[in-house]
Amino acid sequence: MPNMPEKGFFKRMTVYLREMYPLASRFAVAALLYLSVAGLLAKIHGLRLVFLSPLTLLGSWNVFALLLILRLMDELKDRDIDLRLFRDRPLPSGKVKESDIRFSLIVLILFYVSFNLIAGKAFWMALIVLAYSLLMFKYFFIPRILRKYLLFNLASHNPILGLMLVQMVVLFSVQHGLSLKNVRWIPCLLLIAMEWAMFFAWEISRKIRSEQEENEYVTYSQIFGRLGAVAVAGGAQTVTLVIAIYFFRMLSLSWVFLGIVAAGYILVMAGHVRFAAKPSPATSKLKRFAEAYILSVLAAPLLDGFFFG
Repeated sequence: MPNMPEKGFFKRMTVYLREMYPLASRFAVAALLYLSVAGLLAKIHGLRLVFLSPLTLLGSWNVFALLLILRLMDELKDRDIDLRLFRDRPLPSGKVKESDIRFSLIVLILFYVSFNLIAGKAFWMALIVLAYSLLMFKYFFIPRILRKYLLFNLASHNPILGLMLVQMVVLFSVQHGLSLKNVRWIPCLLLIAMEWAMFFAWEISRKIRSEQEENEYVTYSQIFGRLGAVAVAGGAQTVTLVIAIYFFRMLSLSWVFLGIVAAGYILVMAGHVRFAAKPSPATSKLKRFAEAYILSVLAAPLLDGFFFG
C-alpha cells in the first residue's frame, strides 16, 4: 500500500528532491557543465573565461533548472509506468502528491523565464528551449506513437540536449559581446557534437539490461540486443573522444586535458567490455561508467585552464 504523504508541501518536496534530484550535487554538475563548455568556447575565440558574473550564474542556473523541469515533467509523463514497475519512487509510493509536482513545475518555469530576462538576445533562445521542453511534455501531440516506439521517442526528445548547448553558445556570445555572426560556428558545432554525443551515450547506457533484468519496460538492449546497444553507446563515446583529440590539437591544450579524457574513455570502455563478456545484473550498471566519462570530459578543460592558463 502506498505511503501516506507527509504533511506539508515543502516536506513532501524535500523528500522528493532528496531521492530524485539532490539539489547541491545537481547544481554542482550543472555549473561544471556550463563552465566546461564556456571554457572551451573561450579558448575557441581567444578569450578568457569569466568564472563569476551574473551571466555565468545564469548559464549554470539554466542547466540546473531545465534538467529539473524535465525531471518533473517525466514524473507526470511516466506516472502509469512507474505505478506498475517502479512503485518505490516518490510519486507512485505516495511520498509526494501529483499536485506537488505540477505546482513545482509551474513555479520553476516562471523562475526560469524571469531569470532569463537579464540574458539580452539570449532570452529568445531560452524561450525556444522551454517551448521544446513543453512539446516533449505533450509527446509532440503524438503520444501513442512515441510511447510505443522507444527509438522515435529518443529521436524526438534527445535534441533538447543540442538546444541547451546552443543556448550556452548564445549566452556566451552575449556575455563576451560577440555578435552571432562573429561566433566561430564550425568549432562551436563540433563542441556541441562532442558534448551531445556523450550524453546520448548516457541515455543509451541507462537503458541497457542483462537478460535476467528485462521486463515489460522497453530498453535499448531489447531493441538492439545487448552487444548492439553497447556498440551504440560506445560509438557515441568514441565520437566524443575523437572531437576532444581534435580540440587538443587545434587549441594547443595540455596533455592534462587529453589524459583526463582518455582515462575516462578507457574506464567506460572497460565497463562495456566487462558487460559484453559476461552480461549480468552485476555488470549491467553501465550508466555509472557513462557518468564517470562525462565527468572526465567536463573536468578536463577546467583543469587544463587551472594548471596552464
